Amino acid sequence: MGIIIRQSIKGSFWSYLGVGIGFITTAYLFPNYLSTDTIGLFGLLLSWSLLFAQFSSLGFHGVTSRLFPYFRDKNKGHNGYLFIASIVILTGFLLFLIFFWFFRPYLVESNLEKSKIFADYIDLLIPLTFFALLFVQLDTFNKLLYNAVFGTFLQEFLQRILIFSVTLLFVFNILNLHQLILTYTVAVCAKTVVLIGYLVAKGEMNLKPQLKFIQPKLRKEMVSVAAYSILTGLGGSIVFNIDKILINQMLGLSATGVYTIAFFFGTLVIIPSRPLLRITGTLIADAWKRNDLAYIGEVYKKSCLNQFIIGAFLFGGIWINIDNILTILGPEYNDAKWVIFFIGLGYLVDMLTGANAQIIAFSKYYRVALYFMLVLIILVVVTIFLFVPVWGITGAAIAIAASIATNNVMRLIFLKVKYQMQPFNKNTFFIALIFMGSVLISNLLPEIQLIADILLRSILFTVIFVVLTISFKISEDVNQIKDTWMNKIQKK
Repeated sequence: MGIIIRQSIKGSFWSYLGVGIGFITTAYLFPNYLSTDTIGLFGLLLSWSLLFAQFSSLGFHGVTSRLFPYFRDKNKGHNGYLFIASIVILTGFLLFLIFFWFFRPYLVESNLEKSKIFADYIDLLIPLTFFALLFVQLDTFNKLLYNAVFGTFLQEFLQRILIFSVTLLFVFNILNLHQLILTYTVAVCAKTVVLIGYLVAKGEMNLKPQLKFIQPKLRKEMVSVAAYSILTGLGGSIVFNIDKILINQMLGLSATGVYTIAFFFGTLVIIPSRPLLRITGTLIADAWKRNDLAYIGEVYKKSCLNQFIIGAFLFGGIWINIDNILTILGPEYNDAKWVIFFIGLGYLVDMLTGANAQIIAFSKYYRVALYFMLVLIILVVVTIFLFVPVWGITGAAIAIAASIATNNVMRLIFLKVKYQMQPFNKNTFFIALIFMGSVLISNLLPEIQLIADILLRSILFTVIFVVLTISFKISEDVNQIKDTWMNKIQKK
């Protein structure tokens, strides 16, 4: 578990440094200096580009995740793996361009009335899709070289500081709105260029073909995994991007902007999970290769407990300050309250259930995830259409939270039935009690001036949560980190 903890800490450092920058941008600059239509445009461009990038990948990121360990050999240029990947990426992007050519008129026409600014800038989806497609593939490749941190640095920190910078240029009237939208697009794409440069500098961008390495059995497996990954990957992209797309179609771009800001706060809960699962997935893939079920079971249990501790701490910290957050955002964002709650709750459930998706994805039963995904897509689309007309953007958040919970329950049951893996224990229950107790006590404080209220309420919650978690020795890893830091302090 050492490599998981080390890279998780490093990844979390960049994640939360990025969160600090992102918070200033999303909680202050965007609401105060941009219209909800412009914010909605940014969210919609990202959602569509990620959806198109998933389609254009032709499932090859799944092939990388599952089968790259068989190619990995730096001395042999990883047996020509990146050459194959580049051919697939170019083919997929060409298919996207053909599809976009026919689909563009419908997108423009359907958005002219409610979301004209999106119709005006729809062609930005071409560069956004291309660079998103490249980044997903190369980041997956890089993390399977046991470097999960650099992708986190690019995604969570570099991209956010670039967006912060171009927004500041707009605030100080150096950029007009048109220039802001274009430079925002450049800021989102820049991380891919940096990643390519990094891999070139490390000597990992070997595009020399070595097709003889791919024997018929391996070729058949690659095609099979790719076909499966197209469906599951596209399904996952639909689930986590369809909300903004449907809100735009049903309620307009302004509502999409409010939802985009609220969604940011909800996703703060899951940010530490990303670096942890990046490296965890790599170790699980190698463990399946040697059929080490005991190690996989250990990773599963620790990932559930440690992620739940972090997720509960963050979700609690957000919710005890929810009224302060809404005050900062302003009256236009009053509808964001329950969106933040349900998105945060959904991601807390996702963290509670740990690395179940990675375990299934790298097992011999990886195709079963497709059936889970089909259920998930149907559930999220149906519930959004049912809930949004009744509860507005809160309905979309409820739909996403219910979908995440359903998907994870299916994975939990599957792993229990097939491998007798059950990750929960009494410490999971104790953390739930500590979480609820800490939130309850913190909410008993009377409201005071904004900044002082945030600081006092957050400090009280942190002290109660952290002291109880460490005192009851809920997690070996948490206490080990505490002991390490205490030893460093004592030495100094």
